[in-house]
Amino acid sequence: MPKRKIEDVINEKLKGDAQKNALDFVTHLRANEIALDDSDNYFWNASYKSKGLCVINIAIYEDHSSLDIFINELPEAWECGDYPADERTRAIIWANVRPCDPTCNGKCSPGSSKIIFGKQFDNLCGSFLGIYDPDAETVDCMTRIIDGLINEI
Repeated sequence: MPKRKIEDVINEKLKGDAQKNALDFVTHLRANEIALDDSDNYFWNASYKSKGLCVINIAIYEDHSSLDIFINELPEAWECGDYPADERTRAIIWANVRPCDPTCNGKCSPGSSKIIFGKQFDNLCGSFLGIYDPDAETVDCMTRIIDGLINEI
């Protein structure tokens, strides 16, 4: 199968708000010179100056498709309890923290611990933040995470 640009797959597989939110996210990445490898499946690695920022997946299900974003790191300041994030941003991040699956035998097993906005999380997956089918507000939050990460590089 030939490699495909993420925008082409988004336009083909997603509809309505899901398509708009995914395209908005990818447009933000491209505008900030974040590289998206062309893919021969439904996964793309996003990197800035050769440092991985996130993995994007267009998940294909029988009844729908969705955008999924997996992030391995937060900006260092976001992990501190005194970071000036609003309550909604904190709630979005906390609600999307992923524990290490009990059947996982990957490099994250048995899971790590991390303090995120002053709250302790244990047994976290290596890609500890998993965003599934984000709405516009969550896409905005993800772009702020990406902006924070590229500012640290």
